[in-house]
Amino acid sequence: MLRRVAVKETGGQSQRGFEMTKASELMANVLDEAGVQYVFGIPGGGTGEIYNALYDMSDRVKPVLARHEQAAAIMADAYGRATGKPAVVMGQGLFIGSNATFGIMEANLSSSPMIVLTDTSDSGMAQHAANQSGAGEYGSIDLLGIFRSITKFTTLATNPKEAVIGLQLALKHATSGRPGPATVLMRSAAIAGDVDVESPPFIHPTQGYLATATPTARTEDIDKAVEMLVKAERPVMIAGNGVHMSGAHGQVRELAETLGMAVATSYKGKSSIPETHPLAVGMVGVYGRPTANATVGDADVVLVVGAKLTPQDTVGENPAVFDPKRQTIIQIDIDERNAGWTFPIDIGLVGDAGEILQKIQDASAEVVESSPVDTNPKAARISERKRSLGYYDDPVLLQDSSPVMPQRLVRILQETVDPSTLFTLDAGNNRVWMAHYFQSQSHKTFYAPGGTAGMGWSLPAALGVKLAYPDKPVVGVTGDGGFMMSVHAINTALQYDLPVVYVVLNDSALGMVKNHQGDRRIVSEFIETDHGALARSMGAFGIQVNDSKDLAGALREAFASGKPSVVDVIVERSASIDDLRASARRPTET
Repeated sequence: MLRRVAVKETGGQSQRGFEMTKASELMANVLDEAGVQYVFGIPGGGTGEIYNALYDMSDRVKPVLARHEQAAAIMADAYGRATGKPAVVMGQGLFIGSNATFGIMEANLSSSPMIVLTDTSDSGMAQHAANQSGAGEYGSIDLLGIFRSITKFTTLATNPKEAVIGLQLALKHATSGRPGPATVLMRSAAIAGDVDVESPPFIHPTQGYLATATPTARTEDIDKAVEMLVKAERPVMIAGNGVHMSGAHGQVRELAETLGMAVATSYKGKSSIPETHPLAVGMVGVYGRPTANATVGDADVVLVVGAKLTPQDTVGENPAVFDPKRQTIIQIDIDERNAGWTFPIDIGLVGDAGEILQKIQDASAEVVESSPVDTNPKAARISERKRSLGYYDDPVLLQDSSPVMPQRLVRILQETVDPSTLFTLDAGNNRVWMAHYFQSQSHKTFYAPGGTAGMGWSLPAALGVKLAYPDKPVVGVTGDGGFMMSVHAINTALQYDLPVVYVVLNDSALGMVKNHQGDRRIVSEFIETDHGALARSMGAFGIQVNDSKDLAGALREAFASGKPSVVDVIVERSASIDDLRASARRPTET
């Protein structure tokens, strides 16, 4: 990527023999060195120079044209969650700093690695702002302030060398410790200019910035945790998003089986363990399973793995579910700020969830081998609670009707799709129905917005997940409100041959908003729309279903089409999630 420049004109003087290269070319090379595979965005501003540099390496660093910057950031967020590797969001500053912030904020709050490359579009007119300037001066927008408030790391590059080194540092920060989005904001002069590679600060190989070892907990703290867990009569593990990010699914299952420990999950941790496993008790929280809330509430020792314990997870810190006064709490997290953030804890183990769980498992196995622990009573207690509270058992799941009951839709979806299917959820009632009633069959099959939890996430996210796992079926579940916010994702799916299936819960309303308004409904209802017909107009497969008996067949048709598909399901408008909220606040004792 380096090139020899014979002559450089500087103030009328010729400087011969310097080794120079374009900043945009070096930045493209850095992405390639770091193993970045996808760049999502829309060319604009100075970033066109970087897109141009990617032209000759697009077989390795693949640009994907989004139809909106919000979709680009969501795709990068989902891809980062699916792979643990950062993708790039790139485009012109004002529109990355406005439209794309939706996905960037979600990635920041959900610990997804991401790189944001954008510019200030200042056109070199210092203090005299162009109409699209984000340089922060009078007459422009302060993009630096925006990105610093919503990302893990942001740097401003004022010259070409700062842009290149800034990108290397952004890659380091995006992937080390708790992952997150990192931004390189560039002045116009920083992108296309030449870099003097022979004077300091020098540009070194990118891998040197990425060789940071993950910290791990001390052996003595591991031993204390093991002692608490082995002695516990009713231990429970709560597996969160950190399990997915660490890939610690095997360690979760092994430790649970060694100690006879029940496993609940947070909302974003759903599918950390298949919910068909005998020790799985489902999702805890406001929209959780009664089995999970009751089991956690009854626990004497709670092992929290990679979950921040948000108010949604803790049912508003309901002491009947979580109570540090009567429960011993052990918390594992990659970020020391999260350990003991919501509740006081007895031990905080800071480091990678998989590595720490493996150490706990190894030490627990030694203890159990030397002093056998009878886990049968614990397993029997869990099984009996699941039976008595109707674990994933509800009459409405089997109730055929027209329009379709949302709960019935979830059960038919579960029974129809391949167990390895990957799901992306959206916001609103539709995600509650899915999170509460869908019993995951395999680990890491659910991807849910839970940082900002905004509408419109599911459709672009499904594309990011499909790019990560091209050989697995991917289903995006959404409401009709979220669907229309990101309907352009179908067009992107067609362009890049990504045969995802979208299932729309269509009640012609912002269902959660409408339900809260009671009889005083205002700006919460839509005109009736056939979203299947809309998909067909783009060249995708589309079908509308209004009877539950036709749903399984429609789903099979969608998968068999080999195209991006929309299954638009007319659902019962009166269905409400309020009963789930109410029951969560009153955990059942058994």
